[in-house]
Amino acid sequence: MMKLSRTNLHKFLLVETFLLVTLLDASYASTSTSCSCGYIDDQGHVWREAITTEFTQSSGALAALGNDWIVSTDNEPQSGSATANIQYIEANVLEHNSALGIQASTYTSGSSSVHSGQIFTDRSDLLYGTFRMRAAVPTVPGVVFGFFSYESDTQEQDIEFLSSDDNSHQQVQYTNQPGTINGEVDNDAYREVDVSGANFTAFGEHRFDWLETATEYYYNSNLTATINKNVPTSPSEIVLNVWSNGDPEFSQGPPTSNATATVEYIKLYFNSTSLTEAKFSQACSEAGNIARCSI
Repeated sequence: MMKLSRTNLHKFLLVETFLLVTLLDASYASTSTSCSCGYIDDQGHVWREAITTEFTQSSGALAALGNDWIVSTDNEPQSGSATANIQYIEANVLEHNSALGIQASTYTSGSSSVHSGQIFTDRSDLLYGTFRMRAAVPTVPGVVFGFFSYESDTQEQDIEFLSSDDNSHQQVQYTNQPGTINGEVDNDAYREVDVSGANFTAFGEHRFDWLETATEYYYNSNLTATINKNVPTSPSEIVLNVWSNGDPEFSQGPPTSNATATVEYIKLYFNSTSLTEAKFSQACSEAGNIARCSI
């Protein structure tokens, strides 16, 4: 072991003291910036929990999925005017342009299914929140790109982009399911919105706020629609997918080349049935009732 002179020992102790203070300061900063007292959004709503996923991280988009997201591999048989089934495959969730790609593959004539891509949250206990993704929609006609909450076909709120729409670069469909009554569109539960000046093929933030009495839909922080009917009341999961079933009345297609949505991030701020108000308040108190994190 190297022996220190008095002068060097003094210098050594000064450095050690400085490092200790620095570490304590860092520890305090980390604690003071935690979000144990929740997240407050731009509308003043407070949410207890968060799942935030950055797909542009250095370790790659697939690594970012972690334990929060599951890649679908199931087959969904179709009926009615659909010409093909939907087969979700793991390979259609991929690294794409330094972000996450979700893809519907080129359809092979005569095939029974369209290979599609889907991810969904491992948790299905989410109940109200603000849900956001920054994404660029597919440009290849014949697919649907969806971002939505789901518990059942009557407990679902959707953001959907149809790449075969004439105005697909700025047209979006918002639905609190069911969006029809006796086979006819229910205009109280469905909105088709043209966002003037938008270009959905470039990256932008698409968002829905699931409140107790309404679902509010946003594009780049601007409110684009509010639906008060059929607001879900059941704990749900969050889903992103790109798919086609060849239905001439909806998805159209199937696609003649790979159709890929590119997702840079997903940010979910929410309440759940797992963390009660009482448990949340206790955790906040134990953290010193620190300020809520702004989102």
